[in-house]
Amino acid sequence: MCSLDSEKSAIGEFLSGKTIFVTGGFGFVGKLLVEKLLRCDVKKIFCMVRSKKGKSIDERFESFTNEPVSD
Repeated sequence: MCSLDSEKSAIGEFLSGKTIFVTGGFGFVGKLLVEKLLRCDVKKIFCMVRSKKGKSIDERFESFTNEPVSD
């Protein structure tokens, strides 16, 4: 069940068991989207990531997983 609402939402039902591909998942809005998807009963989440501002993909992933939104 998706915790977007206290009751099961239509979006949560639609996403249940799905595999999702997100581009920009480490950006400002993308982080919020990934957080909401993690709260849903999705099967898998794939994020396309690129290096940016002198940080490698691995460095960006590590900083993403260390943020409170990932807990």
